[in-house]
Formats: sequence, C-alpha cells, structure tokens
Amino acid sequence: MPSAYAQGAPAKSAPERALPLDGTVITEADAPPPEKPRKKRDLLIAPVPFSTPTTGVGIAVGAVAFYNPNHAPHQWASGGGVVWTSLGTKGVAAFHSMSLDADRFRISAIASYFDAREKFYGIGADAGDRGEPLELANKKLNIQLQGQMRVFQHGYIGARYRLVTTDARPNEAIAGTAPPPAAQLNSTISMVGPQFAFDTRDSQTQPHHGVNLSGAWIFGTRAFGDSFEHNKLALSGSAYFPFGTKTVFATNATLCSAGGNVPYNDLCLYGSGAALRGYINGRYRDRASWTVQGELRQHIAERWGATAFFGFGGIAPSVGDFLGNGTVLPGAGLGVRYQPFKDNDVHLRLDLAIGKNESGVYVGIGEAF
Repeated sequence: MPSAYAQGAPAKSAPERALPLDGTVITEADAPPPEKPRKKRDLLIAPVPFSTPTTGVGIAVGAVAFYNPNHAPHQWASGGGVVWTSLGTKGVAAFHSMSLDADRFRISAIASYFDAREKFYGIGADAGDRGEPLELANKKLNIQLQGQMRVFQHGYIGARYRLVTTDARPNEAIAGTAPPPAAQLNSTISMVGPQFAFDTRDSQTQPHHGVNLSGAWIFGTRAFGDSFEHNKLALSGSAYFPFGTKTVFATNATLCSAGGNVPYNDLCLYGSGAALRGYINGRYRDRASWTVQGELRQHIAERWGATAFFGFGGIAPSVGDFLGNGTVLPGAGLGVRYQPFKDNDVHLRLDLAIGKNESGVYVGIGEAF
C-alpha cells in the first residue's frame, strides 16, 4: 500500500484551487515529469464542511473525477461543485485539466460564479491592522484559461487568460473604512500574458523530492475589454526534501507585484491561494506581497498523515518598500491528511491555522503547495 507521504502515482491536486471559496482563482501552471500512466478512473464525491477566516462556516458539495482516456503520462481531472457559507456566500464552480501528445501540451480551464459576501478592510498594512471591515455584496464571474508547451526537459512556456466581472455594492457603512471607487465596484478585469514552469517533482500531489518553479505576468488593456490599464506579476517556488521514506519537508516562497491602475480586487491579496493560512483573504492587500513558509509532512499509519507548518510574509506599496515600508505577518498551524484511494495519492486535508489576528479551519483536496 503506497504511503500518503511517499512517491506514488500522479494525480491532479488542483480541485481545491478550482473551487475557490472566495472566488479568487489560483491554479498551478504546471505538473511533474512523466510517470507511469494510470488507467483506472477514480471518482471522489464528498460534502465538505469548512470554516475559514474568509468565508466563515460553510459547506461545499462537489465531485472530482481522475481518469486517463489516452493513457498519457499524467491523468486528466474534471470536477465541479456548489458552495454555501454562513456569511451568505453561495456559488458554483467547475474545472478541467488535461495533457496531450505524451504530456507535451497541457491545458486547463476554470470557471466560477459567486454571489459573495466579502470583507473590505481598505488598502495597506494599517487598514488591515485596524480591522474595521466594510461588507461588500459582490456578484462575480471568474474564468481562467491556460495552455503550455514543453520546450525542454521539465520546462514549459505558455499563455494565461483571466476574466473577472465584478458587480459589488456596500452593505453597510463603517467609520474609517471608505468603500472602493464606484468605477471599481462595477468593472471587468480581462488580462492575458505569458507564463512559465520548471518542475522536477517526482509526484504531482505528494512530491517527495524536486523543485517546482512557476510564474505568470499578465496585462489588462482596453483592447481586451479591461476596465483598467494594469499588470500583475506572480512568482512561486517550492522545494521538497525527503527524510527517509515517511517524512518530507516542503518549502515555498511567493512574490506578487501589481502595477498601473490596479483595482481594489486585483491587488496582491495576502492569504489567498497557497499563501499563508490563518488570514482573511484580502484583509491585508497592497501593490506587493511576499511569503516564505515551510511544512513538515509525516506519514503516520496506513492512509493517514500529519503536518505542521509555519511561515511569514508581508505586504508593501511596492517591491522596493518591503524592507523600509513593509510589514511582517506570521502564520502557523497543524494538519491531518487522509488518502481516500488505495492506488492514487490524491488526499484530503484538514488544517487548523493561526495568523496575526484570526484563526481558521481549512478542509480541501490536495496540499497547499
């Protein structure tokens, strides 16, 4: 029986990112080197309760299928589901990822629609520390398409397109927290740009060793229907170090920078995606952010595992202000892992995380990074 924290058959770990509870779409742009094809179809259907600082208490009901119709080095993954939270957020999401020509080409698509209740704290570290949120009722559509082509061993280049429509309104007035400009509350983000990936991991869902570097720089212009003239750079790097066959120490670092006429909902949002757990997504937002984190992953017995993680990061008006005008935000927590399939290293995770101002319980499919 394969260990949940050792090498195993590859399986797409993107479902959690494809069903974002706050509507933010964040995906891995790449996958590991080819491994032995899997022919068996695995179907995971589960109602998943959760509680995070961003969403409150809620439940997500979804289905994810892992399959390999063309016997490619990496299996395909398709899924969808619905989300409801105690704060009033509800929505639907779906995703698909696939590879063609013996993993030479990789294609993925994500779509979601949410009638969300969001908290806007303002922009900058002082606004996040003040902790006086303005609630926004936001109906938003998110679509992201990306394709990549292998250009050398472990290396891929491609393009990413992202569409976000926003129809938001303040629900109440909070002293000290002004709402975003009216033009940003009803707007369209339409951006396209290049992306790259370099991946030497031995497994896509439970890497035991290797590195995973990825980045994308996308641009929004009026020609694409964008309401703003801005750009956004996102970089991420992970490395995995084995200690025996049952223990892995995983590390991750991220960098975000937004330039031009950036709307409030496309700034660098601390706590989103694979960034540090334990923070409301967007409580701390600015034109630049960074994170560094480590996670110890330990196989315990049969299909069970445990994790402990710690990290820190910050936001600033620009990358050049990280040292002189930035802030440091720590986060830490513990987690439990369960492998639902005997011969597939896809797994479920349950994490308890504590940040500077709040804590949360995270339930999902796949590791944070």
